[in-house]
Amino acid sequence: MQEFSFERLDDAARIILAEINTETEGRPLWYRGISCDRYPLFPKIMRGAERPMAEVFEREARLLARFRERSLPFWGAGYPQTDWEHLFAMQHHGISTRLLDWSENFFVSAFFAANSSPSQDPGHLASHGGEPCKPAIWVLDAYAWNSEVPQLADTGIGILTTVDEEISRWQPQTSSGERLRKRAKMPVAIYGTHNSARIVAQRGTFTLAGEDWRPFEAFCSDNPNLEKCLTKLVCVGDRVRFVGDLSKLGYTESMIYPDLIGLATELDRTEGWPI
Repeated sequence: MQEFSFERLDDAARIILAEINTETEGRPLWYRGISCDRYPLFPKIMRGAERPMAEVFEREARLLARFRERSLPFWGAGYPQTDWEHLFAMQHHGISTRLLDWSENFFVSAFFAANSSPSQDPGHLASHGGEPCKPAIWVLDAYAWNSEVPQLADTGIGILTTVDEEISRWQPQTSSGERLRKRAKMPVAIYGTHNSARIVAQRGTFTLAGEDWRPFEAFCSDNPNLEKCLTKLVCVGDRVRFVGDLSKLGYTESMIYPDLIGLATELDRTEGWPI
């Protein structure tokens, strides 16, 4: 797995175009921005203490059932109908799932890296030598990654969709206590349901965990080909300047969150009193 450091936003863009893009043979890249360079690539439902994956699937099944039961009054047109549609809706609204958010747009991921607040509690800092977190952007060659997933290696499928038969190896359980079916171990790159204006604006894509507990990047140690699929860019420059550069390019709250909350946040920042 490659790792680069950058001072300014334009430095990161040059690294992607000059270094990473030359190795991907024109394949599209996915990006994930994180507030702390030391955070592992774990889906929300798998963060914290390690648990058997059977328990993870059961917890996800219960959340799926409860969300389906209680969300009905809040849906207008486009009510989710399938387990997959509900799972992506859950992810969008902040419920824990095995999905991990990525974007096809580098600047969107840079926005999340620059604007998210890392944990600065003493325990977190102490566990990392007292050093503060740095924003980081992960870069994924999703097509190349999926070509190394055993269940997809000979199918000719680039990125999975929810209508592909092979997706059943990663499918959520439909009820808590369901017998764990034979599942794929590796996480897989998947296109999701674009069921909100936010996911459309953010050019959202996803990876989905299998039955192996390890964080996404840990799989690179098993296969040299996977190491070429994943790159991390760490911002060693000023975070405030990082945010300012993105704003000058039009990547602001109302662009990332195209709704009244995003607009209100942006106006309060740009037109309100300086803090």
